[in-house]
Amino acid sequence: MTLLVMMLALLMGAAFQALLPGWTWLGGAQPPILLTLVLFYAFAHRRGWMLCCALVAGLLQDALGQVPLGFSCFCFGLAGLAAQRYREDVVEDAFLAQMVFGGLAAGATTGLLYVLLLHTDAITVPPALALRKIFGTALLGALLTPLAFRAVISLERQLGERPALKPEHGP
Repeated sequence: MTLLVMMLALLMGAAFQALLPGWTWLGGAQPPILLTLVLFYAFAHRRGWMLCCALVAGLLQDALGQVPLGFSCFCFGLAGLAAQRYREDVVEDAFLAQMVFGGLAAGATTGLLYVLLLHTDAITVPPALALRKIFGTALLGALLTPLAFRAVISLERQLGERPALKPEHGP
């Protein structure tokens, strides 16, 4: 069932990421929705599920963009492994920690992707524009990561993958 929930979340995330426009004042940054899903699986599930999510999310992102296949898989995998290293120190519902990890991961993956594409001569983007896009993606990642976590947790609860919340009783 975890695989079904993951595929549903990734397909919905890819659709949203493809439909949402890039923000020109942020260097053309697009919301890193697929990356936020990788971070969710890094914090909430075992390493195998996270790596599966990173692979599929990276392939979806590369297929929807103009990036050679596999580049985003590598970047997402590294971001997921880094997040998993610290997952024992972070409470799953920690809003601020999700924002910090989301922002750092989004900025780092965008920067690494820029370096990889520059190294393979796949792009010719001035460093100033790339830096603006890195900061823009980091900002969007910080804002979207807690929302994506809540959405996937809700999806998991609705599909029976995660126990439902118990209603709190008043005094």
